Amino acid sequence: MNRLFRHIIAGGIALSATVLLSACASPVEGLWPPPPESVQHTVSVSIDTWHAMIAFQNDTPDASRFTPHAYEEWGYAERAWYLEGKMGLTGIARALFWPTQGVVEVGHYDRVWAARTPQPPSDLFSFRLSEEGYQRLRQHLHATLLSEESVASFRQSAFYPAKHSYHLFHTCHQYAALALREAGLPISPFWAFNRTSLAWQLRRAVQIAEQSQDSPLGQSR
Repeated sequence: MNRLFRHIIAGGIALSATVLLSACASPVEGLWPPPPESVQHTVSVSIDTWHAMIAFQNDTPDASRFTPHAYEEWGYAERAWYLEGKMGLTGIARALFWPTQGVVEVGHYDRVWAARTPQPPSDLFSFRLSEEGYQRLRQHLHATLLSEESVASFRQSAFYPAKHSYHLFHTCHQYAALALREAGLPISPFWAFNRTSLAWQLRRAVQIAEQSQDSPLGQSR
């Protein structure tokens, strides 16, 4: 019995190790990290208690406004919960276990989401992308819009109907992971099922970027 028990424990450890190793996506070769002397763009990823947002720094903030819009941010949410206020336990069950309409948020702010979220704690990760990776990321995000016509606006954000439904396997974390993977980062959308798993992958990506060259290509704080 003891020998059988030891075999079961050993098998469990081996299975756990296999699962952890399979969660480690590799960078897309030739796409990320960018070569040191190449044209590079910075992208920031904010994660708070519930949401993940991707931000681009505007090269020419709108000087005509009182508050310059230094960042353009992209995020994803369930329409009924986020825009229509259909929350509570039934809202959680609906959002996770039944595919419902999603919305893509595009905002313009002077600070990234991690710095202004009302739901701390928050983490901020910054990465440098190659020109190709940057363009692929941009194209991917725009391709997630079902329509260019917004369905709502709030503060400095506009919300657009999303092409794909919101559910347990396609939340804001998977949305961000899919986009970052398109840019070449070592992020697995399958394993980005919550804040913790996405943050773990982003920290690992920062380490890979720092180890790839003397000049760090990724930062977190």
